[in-house]
Amino acid sequence: MPNSNEQPQTALTSTWLVLCESVLLAACSVQSVPNVKAPAAPHLCVVIEGNASSKDNDLIAELERTIKTSPFYTIPASTEELTSCDVRLSPERDIELEYHFRNGSWLKVKRNERIEYMELNVRLNQKLTDQPETILARAERAAFGASGCGIDWLQSETHPSADDRNETETLFYGDICNCQARIRHSGSSHAVELMLKSAC
Repeated sequence: MPNSNEQPQTALTSTWLVLCESVLLAACSVQSVPNVKAPAAPHLCVVIEGNASSKDNDLIAELERTIKTSPFYTIPASTEELTSCDVRLSPERDIELEYHFRNGSWLKVKRNERIEYMELNVRLNQKLTDQPETILARAERAAFGASGCGIDWLQSETHPSADDRNETETLFYGDICNCQARIRHSGSSHAVELMLKSAC
């Protein structure tokens, strides 16, 4: 029969064993969790040229929201990581956004509220699942609403590119705000660059 002096020691030992067991179980539980990569933080655009006023910041934020609904952005962003987004502000109050993606695709956006000018250029280094005209028509609606800017997708003109004779450009014109769209093809005839611009 254990004496009364042994009982506290026995209780202390039991408590210590339970504590150790709890620690070991917790450690095993942590080790059993799969190594899940934490989601990357959303990429924020950075002003690298010019000084942004509070009004400019509001315009930049609004422009970013608009651009991210365009297929010019969603197509590369659906498969590729965004690596940078730079903002440039000119003395003429032009706002320029430049997005770069890991596979080399890029999107350049230029906006001037004063003259109601907008230009979007995207260069895609990936296979397109839709026809370039279809992508441009979706971008037109994203920029101008459901009715677009009046581009006639059945009428176009094609000529060699001014800066590379191995590439061709196909142009389409709209009847609202001098709207214009362009498909630039490489020598192998796959679409490499799409452009949409307007000035009211």
